[in-house]
Amino acid sequence: MNNLPEKIHFGAIHKYEDGSYGAEMHECAFPEVGPEDIVIKMATNNICTTDYQQWMGLRDHQGFPMAAGHEFAGTIFAKGENVLDSFEIGMQVGAMHPFCGKCHNCRIGHTGDCTGKGESKTLSYDGFYGTKRFADYIVCDQRFVVPINNAIAPAEAGFLEPVATVVQGVKKAGIKPMEDVVVIGAGTMGLVNAQVAKAFGARVIITEIDPKKIARAKEMKFADVVDAKNTDPVQAVKDLTGGVGADCVIAAVGATIAYKQGYQMLKPLRGRLVIFPAGYPKPELQVDPNELHYRKIEIIGTFGCDLEDWIDSATLISKKLINCSYSLEGKVFPLREINEAYKAAATPGAYRVTVDLQGV
Repeated sequence: MNNLPEKIHFGAIHKYEDGSYGAEMHECAFPEVGPEDIVIKMATNNICTTDYQQWMGLRDHQGFPMAAGHEFAGTIFAKGENVLDSFEIGMQVGAMHPFCGKCHNCRIGHTGDCTGKGESKTLSYDGFYGTKRFADYIVCDQRFVVPINNAIAPAEAGFLEPVATVVQGVKKAGIKPMEDVVVIGAGTMGLVNAQVAKAFGARVIITEIDPKKIARAKEMKFADVVDAKNTDPVQAVKDLTGGVGADCVIAAVGATIAYKQGYQMLKPLRGRLVIFPAGYPKPELQVDPNELHYRKIEIIGTFGCDLEDWIDSATLISKKLINCSYSLEGKVFPLREINEAYKAAATPGAYRVTVDLQGV
């Protein structure tokens, strides 16, 4: 592999001595490529909520400097001698979070709950935490590489992981064709939840208070969209469901009011409330246990994704059964300006901001 670059450029979030935070681009020597490894020339990486909240100092629990990133896509640039022929040079790909495949959770199919955390050659720099995927190149074990249709724009293909987490939540909620599903919030992940629920056959209702997000939700042209600022969203859902209420409500906003409204929107019996995101500061969930009992209500927590969810996500994206462009802000920054990218991503009301990983 004589055509490999000598260096890799990557971005990391720093916590400085004065207590402030910022992001910088770094470089290091190109890592060794093993016989089972694939070299991915990275195209883009979207800045997710976890990323920019770390940059803001709201999630100061994983250590700094943090060289993370997981909403990426790129193309196969080179590969080891034992890599499968089906992985072709130039193929667009994403990658799963690594898992060991040996622990109990992996063996029963819950690779997202892996306790062994198999090693992944996604660049391991001394002194940096994270997966180091805000980078112009990464080296990844072929077990974790997932092909995505080359016709999909890289920033949209970068939704492989977010869509996979939504797929897991929709499966846990048991969403079926013809059910009435409410998604509270038309932000980045609210729109993804709505599209995946629609792909699973549901009739979708979206509630939102922000005019920009209401307009974006309406652009998708498949959901009933409720202006929850100027209309009582609970009554609107009852009206749209013939007075019955929703089969399932997905709270795509981590907020106490979202949980309260979602609970009130449920049908009288066997309704399901999905708690999709974490909220910072921590929201409250106030429910009556006796009402849960008599109404047979399910409250479902969901986080991460398993092996089959990654594959289902790639299928949804590759076959254009969902369109992740609705969840993009449309702002792209070169890697060398990653701190500016974080500023844009942290702007209230913004959808996903994209980093051009070849912009070094």
